[in-house]
Amino acid sequence: MPFGGGLEWLRARDPGLRAVRRSARVTLVACAGFYAARYGLGDRVVAVYALFGAIASGGMSFVPGAPRERARTLLAAMPVAAALVTLGTVLGAHAWTAALGMFGVGFLVTFAGVGGPRLGGLAGGLQAFYMLACFPPYAPETLGARLAGLAAGMVMMAAAEVWLLPDPAPGHYADRLARAAALAAGALRALAAEPRPPVDSPERLMAASQELRMSRVPADERPTSASARDRALCQGAAYMRHLLAQTRQLTQDARDTPGARDPAASRLLHASATACHGVALGLSGRGPAPSDAPYTSAAADFEARRIHLPVLGASGEAVVRGGAIALDIANTGALLVTAVRIVLGAPVPADTTSPADRPGPFWYAGRPAPSLYARRLLAHLTPRSVYFQNAVRIALALAAGRLIVGVLDLSHGIWALLATVTVMRSSAAGTRTALWPAFGGTLAGAAVTAVMVFSVTDHVAVYAVVMPAAYFLAFSARPVLGAGWVQTFSTIAAVAAFAQLDPARPGVAAVRFTDMVIGGVTGALIGLLAWPQGGGGELRRACTRLLDRGTRAVTEIIDTITGNGTVGDALVRARLAQTIAEASYAQYATERGAPDAEHPAETDFQAIMLAGNRTIIMGQTLVDHCPPGALAAWPHSATHLRDAAHHLRLTALSLTYDLRSGKQPSALIEPPEANVPTDHTVIADVCAASEGRAPDPLLYYAVDAAIWLTSLQQVVTAIRPAAEGRTAAPG
Repeated sequence: MPFGGGLEWLRARDPGLRAVRRSARVTLVACAGFYAARYGLGDRVVAVYALFGAIASGGMSFVPGAPRERARTLLAAMPVAAALVTLGTVLGAHAWTAALGMFGVGFLVTFAGVGGPRLGGLAGGLQAFYMLACFPPYAPETLGARLAGLAAGMVMMAAAEVWLLPDPAPGHYADRLARAAALAAGALRALAAEPRPPVDSPERLMAASQELRMSRVPADERPTSASARDRALCQGAAYMRHLLAQTRQLTQDARDTPGARDPAASRLLHASATACHGVALGLSGRGPAPSDAPYTSAAADFEARRIHLPVLGASGEAVVRGGAIALDIANTGALLVTAVRIVLGAPVPADTTSPADRPGPFWYAGRPAPSLYARRLLAHLTPRSVYFQNAVRIALALAAGRLIVGVLDLSHGIWALLATVTVMRSSAAGTRTALWPAFGGTLAGAAVTAVMVFSVTDHVAVYAVVMPAAYFLAFSARPVLGAGWVQTFSTIAAVAAFAQLDPARPGVAAVRFTDMVIGGVTGALIGLLAWPQGGGGELRRACTRLLDRGTRAVTEIIDTITGNGTVGDALVRARLAQTIAEASYAQYATERGAPDAEHPAETDFQAIMLAGNRTIIMGQTLVDHCPPGALAAWPHSATHLRDAAHHLRLTALSLTYDLRSGKQPSALIEPPEANVPTDHTVIADVCAASEGRAPDPLLYYAVDAAIWLTSLQQVVTAIRPAAEGRTAAPG
């Protein structure tokens, strides 16, 4: 194969050569530290810890961000790594104390990842520091040398992140949001113009919405930490997706009824376009933080005008509907502006949510990062949390593996625990899938090392030459050749490293394979016994709760404004269910790389997340603006709204049943027929009740509620057993 063709083949499997760059950095730093300590200082302890310091912080840790951000993260983690090495050194006196320590470290380090991808990315490396220190020989007098080697390896690794083949800075989720806002601004400006120019195609608006989905975003760009900025980015994306969906609806309506226009609604759309333009400029760094000032006069003008306009015939109904959607866009845009101001660190208005309805949508604004992190930790400190489950499973597997290795007195027992970390996944099925490539790769590596040890015997120079090449191939093999090859080259590299410390025994290859089998089987058994369904099982339960509580909130709100009930805590419960479901989906997404890619018949969980977002966003807006019992005086419209809300709940019931049972979703209840209430039906009732005059102002709440219910019905009906890329919910 020509070199150019080989490079293209490599780039296709490793975009940007990120794995190759990372492998080169880790290999050069690890080998440089090892050789300098082993042959320059003549200190074996420093050599081992310098080697593992680089491997654990650079090869076993996956810290997102720009090179300087990764370097700062590694340096900030050094005190924790030193504490773990110290703890392992102290508890390594006995197998049972080491195993107890392994359980505590395994749980705490893994569970700490709930705070964000940087903490989660450090988990494997931090666990390795304790593992190495808690194995024989028990030598507390070498703690100083251990810490010196650790510091050397981590400092050199941090420096290499910045100056040695640094990766290109990853993209920013804020840039995606800025592009979507710019597209929305253009479409809204076109809808508001007179005469109206050609508007953007609905397909472009849909595509921009899909690009905001987390499953479309590289892992190192996802705003998933507990910080206020990342929370606001996620929340702003939800508002943006709803705004795009409603803009898309107006675009389609403009094609169907080109003559239906309301000057006040046009001014409101223009104000929304101005605000979205400000969002795009602020997020891209080309302007100040956006302001919701454009909405103030336009919204007041629209509200004052629409309650005085008579409605006549089909054109009047189209004007009423277009105005209601324009107001929905404006309300959503105001929320988007607030979220973006939090992202940019600009001041936001005080929370006006009533004490009974708190927490409000922006409860986290202005709170210090440690308190937000502590809040998230407490929220997930429950057996229902996937993060909690995963932490317990890994802690049990590592503790059991350490105890078994201690009881059997296996040499190089750390290999067994590293094997457990390698094969453990969030589900038993995922663990089994990772197990066989690990076994096969280790067996192949053991065969090669057996031949190498037999042929080379005690010629240390050969091992010194083999080690860098083996480590380079081990760290770069996963995306290029597959997980099995990682174990093949890791086995060769590990034997080559330890052969430079002590004479290699002929049975070292068998020891390596035995440790891998013990560690892998231990992880598989724990995975089978403790929450074997992993993120998929918990995600189904979380989505069941979200659909159930979300549709309960919808019926409760509609019953309240139509005079048949009172507002309870259903919306608060739906908000909590949404938080847990989003966290479960994030964990589930890590199990397969690309959700649904290998299982195209699975439920479109992302559409369920979108339904929950719309329930909370629009439900809270309606509760804030529509008084209880406001529509009781118009029983016909009230009945239509209640029927639509209950039909929505029935549509979701078949999904919740299938999700509970773990079956593939069956055919849903048919979409509403012509005689079932929709926004068109309710608007027609409002216009008929007005008899050509301006409707009573309270009747516009019925219009706003109808727009909301129709939007939710479209999303829930679109949830089908299909891949995310093939079936997309509106917006």
